[in-house]
Amino acid sequence: MGDRTRRVVMSSSVIGGLALIVLTAPLLVPLALVADVLTGPRRMRWTRLLAMGTHHLALETIGIVAAIGLWVATGFGLAMARPWSQRRHHLVQLWWTRSVLAATQRWLGARIEADGTHLLGTGNVIVCARHASFFDAVVPAVLVGRATEATGSQVPLRHVLKRGLAFDPCLDIYGHRLPNHFVDRVPADRGDELDAIGALVTDLDGAAGIIFPEGTFHSPARAARELDRIRERDPARAERVAGLRHLLPVRPGGVLAMLDAAPDADLAFVVHTGFERFGSFRAILANVPFDEPVRAAVWRVPAAEIPPTPEGRLALLDHWWHHMDDWIIDRGAEPTALDTDRVDP
Repeated sequence: MGDRTRRVVMSSSVIGGLALIVLTAPLLVPLALVADVLTGPRRMRWTRLLAMGTHHLALETIGIVAAIGLWVATGFGLAMARPWSQRRHHLVQLWWTRSVLAATQRWLGARIEADGTHLLGTGNVIVCARHASFFDAVVPAVLVGRATEATGSQVPLRHVLKRGLAFDPCLDIYGHRLPNHFVDRVPADRGDELDAIGALVTDLDGAAGIIFPEGTFHSPARAARELDRIRERDPARAERVAGLRHLLPVRPGGVLAMLDAAPDADLAFVVHTGFERFGSFRAILANVPFDEPVRAAVWRVPAAEIPPTPEGRLALLDHWWHHMDDWIIDRGAEPTALDTDRVDP
């Protein structure tokens, strides 16, 4: 499916889906209430999920309409790359990400408590974030937004995202109009893919490059496969990352490409725990509403402290990934991966 066809199909589906839910609400709401009475009236799971789905489709629809308006305002796309256009697209993108997270808090009970958010208040930084659910792709953007609210500054964001996320219309439209890269996890030419990731941060100019180096959600089976793959290529590194319990080892290609392209950029790490409950519809249904907050933390390493060699940078990434893994365990999470003893770098 081509990019234009995908956008038309998915945008039409979102708008049509919202219209269908609104029209059938007199039937859907009583059905959800009956299901809640039969399965757990105190939690109101089905009613909450119906409200969340409707709210999300409404946000998508508003984002799509705003994108059409911006397209017209830019002379039907001719001035799309102008700074004023990019600023307005960034503001809509930031509004959308905050609104999605606010909807999860309102309907599902998911709220974020974060330490170190102020460290994301300035740009020229490459942000490496944990990836554990369908929702946490918006976490770095929300934390940057919180940090910049206090200073009144603006830090444009440049994301490296999985290509599959382009099926979300707002992520697709704004993701392609702003400097972002949708990565192919099985590229025909890995070198071209890494060049594109590096080009994203070649001239940060106060922006933040955001990447999720695990590549996918953690599971014991994935952790075992990834450790076997690393062991075949780099036994010493396999020993170094074997003790991870909640995080997959960093897939370093993208991060190293970004560090090479932006040698003066700082390196930040964002970790959270609590979003694991958003990893599948079954998990969401079992946990709604969430009683405990999503907890997050941020650390920032100055550019001057980042080793100059690929080997040194990889060791630094692995060290911080262990630190993040320990942080998750310290927050009361139970080990879910391998039982191999940890070996520090």
